[in-house]
Amino acid sequence: SSQKLKGKRTESRKDKLLELYKACKKDSQLLAQMCISDAEMKDLTKHLESEEESHLRSERLYLYYTQFGRCMYSGEPIDLEDLWDNTKYDIDHIYPRHFIKDDNISNNLVLVKKERNALKSDSFPIEPEIRNKMMPFWKSLRKKGFLTEEKYNRLTRMSAFTDEEKAAFIGRQLVETSQGTKAITQIFKQAFADSEIVFS
Repeated sequence: SSQKLKGKRTESRKDKLLELYKACKKDSQLLAQMCISDAEMKDLTKHLESEEESHLRSERLYLYYTQFGRCMYSGEPIDLEDLWDNTKYDIDHIYPRHFIKDDNISNNLVLVKKERNALKSDSFPIEPEIRNKMMPFWKSLRKKGFLTEEKYNRLTRMSAFTDEEKAAFIGRQLVETSQGTKAITQIFKQAFADSEIVFS
């Protein structure tokens, strides 16, 4: 089903995931490559079917299902009951936040065990040890539509950022800062009409 939002039709996250899961169930070879048993697949599907659509707005829960309940850096199972325990699980930014603030769930966020995230350095690209181990899992997720091409490319990329890319990140941040400054200036003008706004 689709929901109408501000004149646009948005696809239900739950329906989309169930459709993807249905296609995966038919591909036993793929599930075997991902080390996901029939029992595990049934359990994941059962939990997903019982979820309310509104719950899937949670980044953690949505990532949990798109990653088949697995840590994106180790492949180890994530306990659904402990999903919101910040001492156990993290949402990690593939492109580190000190380079760019990209909170796009489709392209830059992954659900990981906290201990794995602590071992991963806050650099880019992802360490070869993680990449080599997880490549078959990521390929399978991409093949079946659980990963966007952009997220897959970020996960699997082997080269560091170029100077041009770093400059582009800085440029983007400056534009966003400038836009934010303009918006705040307008608010101050309305709230403090008799005051002079000085930029430092």
